[in-house]
Amino acid sequence: MGMTENIVLVLFALLLVLLNGFFVAAEFAIVKLRHTRVEELKRVNGIRGRILAKVHQRMDAYLSACQLGITLASLGLGWIGEPAFARLIEVPLAMMGLDNDPATVHTIAFIFAFGVISYLHIVVGELAPKSAALRKPEAMSLWTAIPLYLFYWLMYPFIYFLNASANAMLRRIGLEDKSKHGYEVPYTHEELRTILHLSRAGTDERDSDLNRMLAHTLDLPNLWAGDVMRSRFDLIGIADDLSHAEVLRTLQVHRYSRYPFIAADSEEILGILHLKDIFLEGPGPDYSSRLRSHLRPAERFTEETPVAQLLRGFRMGSTHLALVESTDGVLAGFVTMEDVLEAVFGPIADEHDKVRPEQSSRVPRWLDGNSLLVHGETPLYMLEREIGVTLSESETLNTVNGLLRERLEQIPRVGDSTEIGTFSASVLQMDGASIEAMVLTRRSEAGDS
Repeated sequence: MGMTENIVLVLFALLLVLLNGFFVAAEFAIVKLRHTRVEELKRVNGIRGRILAKVHQRMDAYLSACQLGITLASLGLGWIGEPAFARLIEVPLAMMGLDNDPATVHTIAFIFAFGVISYLHIVVGELAPKSAALRKPEAMSLWTAIPLYLFYWLMYPFIYFLNASANAMLRRIGLEDKSKHGYEVPYTHEELRTILHLSRAGTDERDSDLNRMLAHTLDLPNLWAGDVMRSRFDLIGIADDLSHAEVLRTLQVHRYSRYPFIAADSEEILGILHLKDIFLEGPGPDYSSRLRSHLRPAERFTEETPVAQLLRGFRMGSTHLALVESTDGVLAGFVTMEDVLEAVFGPIADEHDKVRPEQSSRVPRWLDGNSLLVHGETPLYMLEREIGVTLSESETLNTVNGLLRERLEQIPRVGDSTEIGTFSASVLQMDGASIEAMVLTRRSEAGDS
């Protein structure tokens, strides 16, 4: 074989290396490309995007095409490349006077050719295209889509036969063929939490707030009405024996938008009154009866009702104040639309918070990086979310008040302290039997560890 023919074979071997790299890049790019991005790429990238969508839709078949291409390129490289590169070094070896020892020449030429081919195959044909595809899956997928599509249909009979053989083997060992349904597996809640946690680093304040809201949304399936409810002792109602002046005085003091209407003789909640309906009625005879005509049904839920169900009810038009009862039918508390929204969006201030700041005090508030101010009515899930620790597995503990009473085995008093996770908790202020203010301070040993 002449030198010219040998150079042609060397160039052909280099082409096989590049083809190997092409199929490796195509394979990793297809697998790495997120399914959620395919439709967008299809919309904005013309024919390349449309071809890519077809490739991704039949991923199993096109991965088989990649494997066939890699195998053929590798076999061809071993068949053509090693002899071609070996002959390249035979001339220099002959010039060194080793042509009288054919065995030595062949051994040196083989080692040289094997080393060069292995290096090119590993670096140019495997590692570099793989890394490029993993770093830029969208660009590499678009770049390889059309050639891979053409190769697939060119080799379709062989690919069909190989795929059918592989699927038959899988069925024999009890594995279902999922190629028709794709390989996209929905993310679990924990995987989504991990994704959100990893994406939090380096985000600006706006993206950080969005990240936090998405993370809180994932908590909804694990939250119950008992977790977000307010105590029944915080429920301000209007008795059916109050006069017009007494009702107005109640509105002036508390400034809520909805009030339970309560039978004075039995303390039964008859329904819910909206503020705008109350103002429709003036003083005069039959004032209580006129208020009754505006009553809206009082929605009742158990403490085990999922928060998602509460939200669905609020969205469907039910009164945005729901009563929460224990399993034996006793009123345990109440939930408003604001309580449910705070579970997702965090603290929500309205125009009345300056007048009645206690409404927002149940949401934990960081005083600095190490100190957290909480209220006795702070839902336990909010505190757990802030400090990243599960504080109780009990289904009957829903608030900080309950947690402290369990830890202290008595009603808390000003100055009482205990350990909560990696924090030291100290009661600052009481309102009767309820904690008005408690500060959690991160322990120094926890921060040093």
